[in-house]
Parts: sequence; C-alpha cells; structure tokens
Amino acid sequence: MDKKIKTEKKDAPKTAAKPVIKSKVKYPEKFTAQTIIHYLSEKHDIPKAKAKEIIEDLYDVIHMGAIKGERVPVGKFGKLYIKIKPATKERMGRNPITGEEIKIAAKKAKKAPKFTFSKSYKEIALKANLKNKIA
Repeated sequence: MDKKIKTEKKDAPKTAAKPVIKSKVKYPEKFTAQTIIHYLSEKHDIPKAKAKEIIEDLYDVIHMGAIKGERVPVGKFGKLYIKIKPATKERMGRNPITGEEIKIAAKKAKKAPKFTFSKSYKEIALKANLKNKIA
C-alpha cells in the first residue's frame, strides 16, 4: 500500500506581504529644499508634506541642541555648535590705502554659530568632482 501524505491548505489570510521592490531614485540635479523633499518622498514612498515635516523636525532638533550649548552631530558631516567670540580691546590701526592711523573701537563678546567638519568628510571632499576646478 502506498502511503500518500495529504497536505491541507487552510483558508487563512496571508500575513506576509510581498516585498516591495523600490526602484532606484536618482539624486536631484540641483540641490534645493524642494528637490530634496521630492527625492525623499519618492525614495521612501511618502507624501511630500510628510517628507517636509520630517526635515523641518530634524532642523528643529539640531537648532534646539545648538541653542542649549551642545555640539550637535549632523550625520556624517560634522558637528554644529555655538561659539563665544571673546571681546576685543580698543586699539590703533592703519588704513592700508592712505597710511593714516585710525582708532579701532572695542568689540563686545558675542555668540556665533560654528560648524566643524568630520575627518572622514574632509577626506571625501578632496575627491569631489567640481564644476570649477582648481588649477
């Protein structure tokens, strides 16, 4: 006697969806806020309004971190922070054209945004293909 293994199919709904095959989205030709939003919305298959909201939220988090006085990492690019420029004293200077001595006023200490690029990004920048090449 042949024994046949009988398999039954259950009428259960499929829980595993087919994997979505994403087409490769090309980088924009010009890098503006709108083209970046369009690129992200196409790549991740989300509405443009949602992509814009995500980018704005990212900028808000970076802004608040810098305002609190922290060095905020910005991806693989580097870190953004606020630096205090020290006050300068009043001093004498010279007009380079006329040679006339002038008094340069003192300046108060002030806060200025700064960005330091990471070592890896600086190395990548050396390999950049630019339109205006250095002679």
